Amino acid sequence: MTYFLTILSAALYVMVFQNLIFNGGYSLSEAIRMSAKPRQLFPMAIFITVFSTVLSTICVFIDTIPYVKNLNEVFHALIYVSVLLGLYLLTMLIVIIYGQVSPKTIRRIGIAAFNTLVLAMPLINYRSAFTPIEAIGAGLGAGLAYVIAVLLINLGLKRLDTNKSIPKCFKGTPAIFIYTALLSLAFTGISGTSIFI
Repeated sequence: MTYFLTILSAALYVMVFQNLIFNGGYSLSEAIRMSAKPRQLFPMAIFITVFSTVLSTICVFIDTIPYVKNLNEVFHALIYVSVLLGLYLLTMLIVIIYGQVSPKTIRRIGIAAFNTLVLAMPLINYRSAFTPIEAIGAGLGAGLAYVIAVLLINLGLKRLDTNKSIPKCFKGTPAIFIYTALLSLAFTGISGTSIFI
């Protein structure tokens, strides 16, 4: 039960208080693009959740190796990218060997694997000194944060499209950027961190 509560608290922390999409800008462009096609959201969210959770957990164990622990952040980032590349190649090998998968799904797997949100997770775990259990929760929270971001942006897109009082020069992309900036400010306010640090 303690492990479950640890996973849940780490997931809630990443999902709400440290929503990496709104607070850090990781994968924001992908969330905006995905919000226009919400039918593809859940397969993409599953891929992002799996990659971020597995990558986070593997990298937390790698960080316990004494030689790796003494390296600086640049070398940690290179190790994390290498692990992500290996994880992606292993996933593609499994997909090719065991399944009839459409090219669209293969493209989604690639986008999810090399998403900045996924790549940011091991660095955040490293800086936060997460345990393996907390890393699992953080990975799950990152996937849920992606779903929340896409759904909120999609809701805003629907409202912006029907709003007749928006000036013509702000229609479309400028309105979306203003809306996501306001969402980012709201999540930054929830997290309690200063935007001037």
